[in-house]
Amino acid sequence: MGFFSYLRQSLTILCPRPKCDEQKPECHKCITRDTACSYPASTPLVWVSGKAASTDDGIEQKSSREPSPPAYSSGEHVSTTNKPSLNLENIDLIIHWFTKTVYTVVSTSNPAALNICQTVILNRAMEHHFLLHGLLALSALHLAESHPDPQKLTTIATAHHTQGLALYHSILSNINEENYSASIAFSSLTIMFVFALSRPQPTNPTKTELIDHLTQIFLLAKGWHKVVHIADGLECRSGRSIFPTHNPNTIPLSPDIEAAFSRLHALNQGYDTALYALAIQSLKSVFGTLAHEGSENPHVALEWTNTLPEEFVRLIRERENLALVVVGYYCVVLHKVPQVWWLQGWSRGLFDVIWRTVDHIYQDALEFPRVIIEVEG
Repeated sequence: MGFFSYLRQSLTILCPRPKCDEQKPECHKCITRDTACSYPASTPLVWVSGKAASTDDGIEQKSSREPSPPAYSSGEHVSTTNKPSLNLENIDLIIHWFTKTVYTVVSTSNPAALNICQTVILNRAMEHHFLLHGLLALSALHLAESHPDPQKLTTIATAHHTQGLALYHSILSNINEENYSASIAFSSLTIMFVFALSRPQPTNPTKTELIDHLTQIFLLAKGWHKVVHIADGLECRSGRSIFPTHNPNTIPLSPDIEAAFSRLHALNQGYDTALYALAIQSLKSVFGTLAHEGSENPHVALEWTNTLPEEFVRLIRERENLALVVVGYYCVVLHKVPQVWWLQGWSRGLFDVIWRTVDHIYQDALEFPRVIIEVEG
């Protein structure tokens, strides 16, 4: 099904409008009396989240404070108990997804992934509303980049994301053939959403909490891999094409990169050497992927999480010096991948925090990424 067919389906679901011949009915008594039926003047639309309506007792009913776009009713007295959670303004977000956002979430050289995001994901979103909320959340956050009121769109985005998480949590213990692809897609969108929401802002000093945001993203990415493994057990494949799978490559690295990783390995003394060796070597393999497809695929930024032990994520969170130095090298990956909107600012911002956090004796070990990222030491 093409773009406009899906858009038409979205419009049908989000704002159905039954056809009407606009002819008012005549009651039986008026026909018997041979008189014309009279009707009161039509009432205007009442916006649920707009100005408060009044009750018969004159008590003002406060509108919902939820940031989701307004739903409407044709009655004068509105009940908010059955207010729909998906409504008219979301149409703009779906259009934005198709025309803008979808091209920032996949590799430019992966038409299969693009097709999944344009067709399969939206089809699954119509069946699983946690995915629809996730899609709308990322689209709203992207639209905030160019909107005259970015805070409004950011608030809408976080509201959709929160509601999507609540719905997603209810099915986590029962991932099956019916919902696995929606689960994989939602997990993918969530990682991009958190990357975007946590981006360092050039107008504000980057805080050390950015390291904690990164560890949360790593754990989210590892959760995505767990969902994929469950899908593997179900012999399901169609939802995993957005992120790259870990494919060992044989592309030789440049002498400078080889020398830099040799120095990094040499620092691995007096620590949990096996854990650090695995983290360093797995990051080195990502540099090989960068040489192969890093300029086209933003999700190479997440490939390190394929083999990164969760125990190493804990060392990052605890601000272990060598762990932070390794993350400093990871900043080169963030610098080299396509600078799509949800990754912009991460490489420089994160490296700046790493540089300020590690002990001074470790700053020399960060010279290799510092020169590449062009951050003044």
